[in-house]
Amino acid sequence: MKNRFLFTVIFFVSVFFANAQSEFKPIDTSSSALCRVNLAEEYKGKFTLINKNIVSSTSAQKSIIKGIYNEIQESFFDKINQNNFICEDNLYTYLNGLLQEVLVKNSIKENYRILLSKDGDANAYNTGDGTVVIHYGLFLTLENEDELVFVIAHEIGHQFLNHVKSEIESFAKLSTSEQVINKTKEIRSKKYGKATMAGDFLKNIQYQNYAKRRKKEFAADSIAVAFYRKTLRNPKAGVTILEKLDSSDSEKDSLTFDDYKLILNKNDFKVRKSWFEVEESLFKKYDNEKRIIVDSLKTHPDCISRINMIRKYAGSNFTEKTTISKDFLSIKQASTYQNLINLYDQEFYGISFYEALKLYKKDAENVVLKNIIYVNLSKILEAKTAYIINRYVPKVDNKKNSESLNRFITFINNLKTSDLQLIINNFKS
Repeated sequence: MKNRFLFTVIFFVSVFFANAQSEFKPIDTSSSALCRVNLAEEYKGKFTLINKNIVSSTSAQKSIIKGIYNEIQESFFDKINQNNFICEDNLYTYLNGLLQEVLVKNSIKENYRILLSKDGDANAYNTGDGTVVIHYGLFLTLENEDELVFVIAHEIGHQFLNHVKSEIESFAKLSTSEQVINKTKEIRSKKYGKATMAGDFLKNIQYQNYAKRRKKEFAADSIAVAFYRKTLRNPKAGVTILEKLDSSDSEKDSLTFDDYKLILNKNDFKVRKSWFEVEESLFKKYDNEKRIIVDSLKTHPDCISRINMIRKYAGSNFTEKTTISKDFLSIKQASTYQNLINLYDQEFYGISFYEALKLYKKDAENVVLKNIIYVNLSKILEAKTAYIINRYVPKVDNKKNSESLNRFITFINNLKTSDLQLIINNFKS
């Protein structure tokens, strides 16, 4: 890690030049060290105040609430320390301007903060302390500024309704409830089937919580419509962004065996079919069982019902006119390449390489993509050599991953270091 900053600078310099298709300049991260210090200091003070004001009806509940807040806060500090947040003055000024637009138009006086994370998925969240976090990957899905403002209004809605705080307090009450205590005693008293009983009970609680979250999402949407309406922006934005997020988990492109041959067969390297053969899981029978849905912007429950609700409350007077400001357009145009760099900077070398390959198969003359592929491959080779490849390349997962992604992971795992070196040589500038 000692040379990571130097390597990143060299990498950024390598992609600064323009190619024939696009003039791309990565986000300037030179102030990230100072930003990290300032953010840590800011949130240390904010979290201290939150912890000081924790109240509950019982000491047991208060202990659980404190524990949850500690976990949330430690996770947030980890993100700060890992440079997860993008610190760039122009970007912050732009996003804060949109945040303030919603707050001022709705006469909301509380202190809010907006941050931009390097995360590559189409998501956003509210931390419960007045902070709205936008994932950079959301810009891959957004088509206009109005959609971004609606997302911000939605997250303000969660904060305005104190959803994070109430969720934590509800969990504390449930954990110390007579129902849970008695059920725990019952399970412990059983000689056989404890794991099954505990699992069924936990699943039931999780589905109950899912139903509660569903109600909160509808509430946040409802108040977001009210907040957003006062901005006088296109009311259709709430519908169009939810339509996109409803399908955002579906992979829009893929890589086939023929694609790998087309991209990688060059000079002394030839792709082998055996590298893509996936070993059958002993648990394949269970691999496709539906997972319990987790809460996030892109996996919010029942998008279709929420879209219908927004149509009802926003009115049917939709126009085709949308706002695409110069600042929004600049971020949007850079988002494809910048997202790959963000993934690389977060050490997600496998995913950065995979996403770059999908673009490169359609644009084999693209020098920026070629450089991004090269630096990711170099890191993957280092990891292979050190036998730590699983840190940087995800595992095969039949529930979560697409068939194409699992094929890619299998390919990487089956490659020898000598094979990787041949591919790297072919992408070396």
